[in-house]
Amino acid sequence: MKQNKPVKMFCREGKYLKLVLLLFMCIFSTTINAQESSITGKVVDNAGLPLPGVNVHVKGSTKGTQTDFDGNFTISTAPKSILVFSFIGMDEVSVDTENKKNLKVVLKPSSQALDEIIVVGYGTKKKSDVISSVASVKPGDMTKVATSDVGEMLRGKAAGVQVSLADGGPGSSSSIQIRGKKSINGSNEPIVIADGIVIGNINDINANDIASLEILKDAAAQSIYGARASNGVILITTKRGKTGKAKISYNGFSGIQTINRNFDVYSGEEFAQLKREAYRTSNGGVYRPDDQVFTPLELESVKSGKYIDWEKLVLRTGVTNNHSVSISSGTDKTSIFSSINYINTSGVVPNSDYEKVAMRVNVDQRITDWLKVGMNVSLQFSESNRPNVGNILNNAINTSPLGQVYNEDGSFRYLPGGIQETPNPLIDVYETNTNELNRNDIMNVFLDINLAKGFTYKMNASRRSWNYKAMSFNTSKSLSGIANSGQGSGYIRFQDNVEYQLSNILHYNLNVAEKNHFNVTGVYEITSSEYNDFRNSASRIPSDILGIYGLESAFLNTPEIGGNERSLISFAGKLEYDFDNKYYFTVSGRADGSSVFGANNKWGFFPAVNAAWNVTNEEFMKEHVPVLSNLKLRASYGKVGNQPKDPYQSMATATQRDYIINGVKVSGYVPGSQLSNPDLRWETSTQLNLAADFGLFKNRLNGTVEVYNTDTSDLLIYETLNANTGYTTKLSNIGKVNNKGLEVTLNGDVIKTKDFRLNLGATFTKNKNSIVSIYGKDADGDGREDDAVGNLWFIGKPIDVYYRYKAVGIYQEGENIPLVTGTTLYPGDIKLWDADPSNGANPNPDQDRVITSKMPDWFGTFSLALEYKQFDFSADIYTVQGVTRDNLFLYDYVRGGSLRGVKNGIKQDYWTPENPGGNWPRPRDGNDPPYINTLGLQDASYIRLQNVSVGFKFPESTLKPLGLSNMRLYVTGSNLVTLTDYQSYSPEKEISDYPEPVTCVIGLQVGF
Repeated sequence: MKQNKPVKMFCREGKYLKLVLLLFMCIFSTTINAQESSITGKVVDNAGLPLPGVNVHVKGSTKGTQTDFDGNFTISTAPKSILVFSFIGMDEVSVDTENKKNLKVVLKPSSQALDEIIVVGYGTKKKSDVISSVASVKPGDMTKVATSDVGEMLRGKAAGVQVSLADGGPGSSSSIQIRGKKSINGSNEPIVIADGIVIGNINDINANDIASLEILKDAAAQSIYGARASNGVILITTKRGKTGKAKISYNGFSGIQTINRNFDVYSGEEFAQLKREAYRTSNGGVYRPDDQVFTPLELESVKSGKYIDWEKLVLRTGVTNNHSVSISSGTDKTSIFSSINYINTSGVVPNSDYEKVAMRVNVDQRITDWLKVGMNVSLQFSESNRPNVGNILNNAINTSPLGQVYNEDGSFRYLPGGIQETPNPLIDVYETNTNELNRNDIMNVFLDINLAKGFTYKMNASRRSWNYKAMSFNTSKSLSGIANSGQGSGYIRFQDNVEYQLSNILHYNLNVAEKNHFNVTGVYEITSSEYNDFRNSASRIPSDILGIYGLESAFLNTPEIGGNERSLISFAGKLEYDFDNKYYFTVSGRADGSSVFGANNKWGFFPAVNAAWNVTNEEFMKEHVPVLSNLKLRASYGKVGNQPKDPYQSMATATQRDYIINGVKVSGYVPGSQLSNPDLRWETSTQLNLAADFGLFKNRLNGTVEVYNTDTSDLLIYETLNANTGYTTKLSNIGKVNNKGLEVTLNGDVIKTKDFRLNLGATFTKNKNSIVSIYGKDADGDGREDDAVGNLWFIGKPIDVYYRYKAVGIYQEGENIPLVTGTTLYPGDIKLWDADPSNGANPNPDQDRVITSKMPDWFGTFSLALEYKQFDFSADIYTVQGVTRDNLFLYDYVRGGSLRGVKNGIKQDYWTPENPGGNWPRPRDGNDPPYINTLGLQDASYIRLQNVSVGFKFPESTLKPLGLSNMRLYVTGSNLVTLTDYQSYSPEKEISDYPEPVTCVIGLQVGF
């Protein structure tokens, strides 16, 4: 197969180019009326440092602008106007412009330093008034990470939020888990809501378009989202157009990607000796002659000293590019924000690449004083190519370094060493490919109506569609093609999903006697979606000429078709009250009716209550504890739900059966394995959350400490039924899981002067996950609920565990080696831990196997941000501690871990009579060493230099002649150094998974 050409989506699909042009034509549809005079100036804080993003508006009008990166602004005003300057955390300042052309404005920290506005369920609040667990992540901190994966940008940015690698390849995404795993068969991923619309994936949003991102962590914050919120909620608000002249912003970077690995494979000499040792073991401890050990091709390498470095041949230096342009403009009535983002990545595995184009237009139109309408439209197109990565990397590690890569004619040699089990991994790099096309469209329109003073209504209607097309083909020359008598294979797949959402939201704000503040929210919402899936797998395709399009000629075609529909109707309400910004109380609830549940349990109700005391606002605190600038105590209790991943699980299944009637094939259906359950209902998580927010020394040091306890009941678990019923399983609501944890967030402005700033931050998260109940049965009558050993579920232990024997050493010469039934042990074999040596030598599966958790003990981050004049520096160190992973490459024969001398593998210090201190068993050529799988569990704890960024902001004197408002040049490195004992490319993945790259880029941010 030829190497894949660079993706040319725009050339191939001209209509996309037209969309881009139409997108940017919208930008220039607004006009700004000229004013009589122009005022310029600069805004700084009380330390003399420039303040970017300060809102500047003309009092009594809608005219306004914002300060640039260096605190500068320009605004046109009528004579004798008053300019109002406002900024989060600062006191508002008003300045009379009469007879003034240039201003210098100083903003001082506000007595209410926590007045930052953040997004909560169906609304916004001042940060000082938030009484539930909401973590806010700054978009500027996210975009410092050199990746296209928004999930990866969140790693380490919020306590309680664990981000793990799903795939390291180009265009991949990460897995996000908030406050532990709560479900066994349901989803554990949070829902992501952008501009009030539930989206499919966090990467459906361009990171440069994000204005704010909040994470709802406790049940009180989540409950207004009800049935889908038990795993947390991520709220994203995208940028809007600003009143004033059009502003163009560019942020882009280009760089390279390489691989770090934490393991060594055997070199040519070392592998040759390993193979000699394996044959020696089966020959009574006597070495065999080399010509009896090696194939002719291997022997040629041994004699010549010419060995193969497969990893060097299989991997390369990758290249990544990410460019984003946005334009913001607006008048008194209309504002528009539009952007386009282009990503292109060539991965570290040859012939793997990814290309993506994302476009957005956000429009706001003020119709009257009481009516505002708007529209948000985003379009994404992506294409990726990837060979059979898992097979390639697996073979690159375990293929013998002895032999020849190429035939005499330059083609790839199928068996480099002449051994059937170790084919050439380079073949699949060029003879396999999976091409994937994705299109994601989100459109929503909304209207805001001011019904009366303090009384508003918002309608938000949306349509989201996703289309996926995959074509995978293995040529006749691929490894699978060679194994199938020189015939190709592959599949073609089409998926699409369309989702509609309509939200009706009422807000009412009321203040009574100045100190009593009420806020009421009511929501009526309906959603529906339709999903379709078609796949056709083809095997034994006789010709490569048409690729996968030749599947019509395949010997065997296997079509699969599926689809589903689901809908949800919801009613929600929330009542908030605070007295004098000191005492807060909120009660909320949501009722959800879902089509995916049984006929008897379509509806669920999810209430919550929370309260807080802002101790700082008490008079005695202001007088007697001035060092404490903020102290708020919070408590919440509530319920949220979780539904199955797929619809129709409450119904019985049927299986197709073919019959011959009168010589004619007739298809019919018989009862399947699953029994219906009309009582199927929601999984419900009930959470208690206690927290304290604090600030010291005028909030120079601030933080949050939270503890929580979450019980998830009515777990969706498959019960095993008596076969006499005609069915074998039934999905039921049984079982209970508990998650309890501690979260700490600290942030400090250690140094803050005119020319120098130093900020330090840290997060700490500890979550303990345990199964409280499974089936509720006590068959052995011991007074304790039985474990489900076959599913590896144990009462009091985490959901995800390993359960196997434990190695405690290697048997030595002269040692008393026990007799084990069915297995003969020799010096150099693995010694197992025995819970009770008196019960005999045979390993006891009930007593001697050890339960080991897959969950980490804790994880956290340490961050540093430094600014000196025009220079800035930031670094994040991320750590996960107390986590264990099963490394198949340490013991599995297919992955080269069993020391037979056939496959290469991760280098180990193995036992021989001359090396009795070796901690790995003695090689043997015929069989795997007994109990070698006990060596697979490795400590996967790690400390990683997650991100480092160095930037330089060009001074105003340089930018002004160029007509630029700001410009910053930066260099960023991500995933630079990882310290771990886990032997892989990443402590979060197997070696055969696409490697997680080290990325180094140079970037530029420019504002016009």
